[in-house]
Amino acid sequence: MTPTLLLLLTPFLPLLAAVPGGGWVLPAVAPLTLYPSFARRVRAADYYGAWRLGLLWALLLSLGFIALTEAWPAARAGILHGEPYRREMFGWIATGLAPENDWHQFLPQHLLHFAVFVLLAWASGGYLGLVLGAFLVGYMSYFVGSYAAASGHPLLGAVAAWVPWSVLRVLAFVLFGTLFSRPLLVRRVWPFGRDEYRLMALAASGLVLDVLMKALEAPAYGIFLRHLARRALAGLYSAAPGILA
Repeated sequence: MTPTLLLLLTPFLPLLAAVPGGGWVLPAVAPLTLYPSFARRVRAADYYGAWRLGLLWALLLSLGFIALTEAWPAARAGILHGEPYRREMFGWIATGLAPENDWHQFLPQHLLHFAVFVLLAWASGGYLGLVLGAFLVGYMSYFVGSYAAASGHPLLGAVAAWVPWSVLRVLAFVLFGTLFSRPLLVRRVWPFGRDEYRLMALAASGLVLDVLMKALEAPAYGIFLRHLARRALAGLYSAAPGILA
């Protein structure tokens, strides 16, 4: 199978969540549609090519999760951490009370995710970093699909619910994952020079901007998502989680 055809299988991977136990298997096997081409580009120091492939894979995977969540509600239970994250985010939209609005609460989690992601990427040539990435994309996309379905805006809701700072975080994580996949793939502990440091600085700036945007814009953005849902739901949406529970 060609690399392109293999990558195009990615949106179908979330169907594993409908199989008993498939939710645990899904993140572990999700990188298989990307990894051969990704690793080849990283070995060749084609960071832009590897980063672009990683982003396409994440987008296709997210689309698969969103479509599954909207079209097959019975399969949602197989998406790891999906339901707890949905409840947290819907509570944020409905009431404004959630870690999303308080950087003291969300920053430690972001730092933990980043540290674990970079360590896994460095220790496994990128594969385990992609496993963690599949897990994160899975439950975030579960929320996106759930919001899109509940809001009455299947397309607009899906675009709006992928909040801008989360998109920045994905861009930065994929770039860091690309860079820190290289040591094991080329059998060198620290194969980095000036070009790689520039890319690390670029990725780090994305993470800083992610935190700043979230700290400054999350309250207003939550209200925007609330109003988007309220217009479609003709007043059934109240200050409490209501129909989003």
